[in-house]
Amino acid sequence: MAELRVNIDAIGRNTEAVASLLRAIGVDLVAVTKGCVGEPRVAAAMLAGGAVALADTRDENLARLRAAFPDAELHRIHLPSLNGPFDPADVTYVSTVQGAAAVAALGSAAAPRRVMIQLESGDQREGVPEGQLLDVAAAVASDPRLKLEGVGTNYACFIGEAYGLDMSVETCARAARALRGAGYECPRVSAGNSSVLWHLRPGDRLPQEVTELRCGEALLLGQDALFYEPLRGCTQDACMLRVEVLERYTKPAQFGEVERLVLGIGRQDLSTGAVYFREPGLVELGRSADYLVVEVGDGFEVPAAGSVLELLPSYEALVAAWTSPYVKVEFQDR
Repeated sequence: MAELRVNIDAIGRNTEAVASLLRAIGVDLVAVTKGCVGEPRVAAAMLAGGAVALADTRDENLARLRAAFPDAELHRIHLPSLNGPFDPADVTYVSTVQGAAAVAALGSAAAPRRVMIQLESGDQREGVPEGQLLDVAAAVASDPRLKLEGVGTNYACFIGEAYGLDMSVETCARAARALRGAGYECPRVSAGNSSVLWHLRPGDRLPQEVTELRCGEALLLGQDALFYEPLRGCTQDACMLRVEVLERYTKPAQFGEVERLVLGIGRQDLSTGAVYFREPGLVELGRSADYLVVEVGDGFEVPAAGSVLELLPSYEALVAAWTSPYVKVEFQDR
């Protein structure tokens, strides 16, 4: 069985590095735990590393986090269901009048539910269009069962291109100014995810309205989520796949013959997420449901059948592997 080895201490150090980077410009870190399915040991390292809150998209994960951290602030960053029960957590993201009403139904005037309005800022996924933001804000403000916590946005998770990142952040800041200008309280402005870290080099700042970022990939993999570049002070091998070589043969190829390996992991475990070999000279040719087919370059030692290779997962591959019943998750403290 393939293994996913998770270094808890390394994730804690990654969190410290990102939290320190943000703290230097007056921005808080909200740690996103969906990539590790709300694993409490990972979440504990993130909180110890400087995250002010935990965020997730799944009710099951939020329930695990609440049981493990009764005093931590939890954010539900998945839009509320309009047709079934859901956990509103401490702060819930909404993007429609109907979604706000669904959250309100779970609150009371004595204990109003805190909501963040999710804004569309160029990714073309979830979020209220900027021109309709005040309509949702009015619905929230008029319901005593709700408390407007602020505004947030997401970018580079669907189709957002690199050139639009700065515009996305500025759109979120402009939305905060619009809310305040219309008389609404807007204490929190969550301007995006790990992609925003890409351009936070020494001396760079975010708009003054921004109060927090929601980051998961940066903490788990030590990289930004736009160009996947290593972040200063972070390690990229906190999460490592270990996969067995099941077969090694010289096989025909388009031009001559090549050494090929068949590894014991496939689309059922990785989806289409990229993986990166630590050993030089190995190139993925493709994958089926259960296997990864690899070519060995000239001049490199060919791993024997039965040996184990180490692969660095992309975020998509990490999420798929962590949720695969065919991958064993092993935790290490160091």
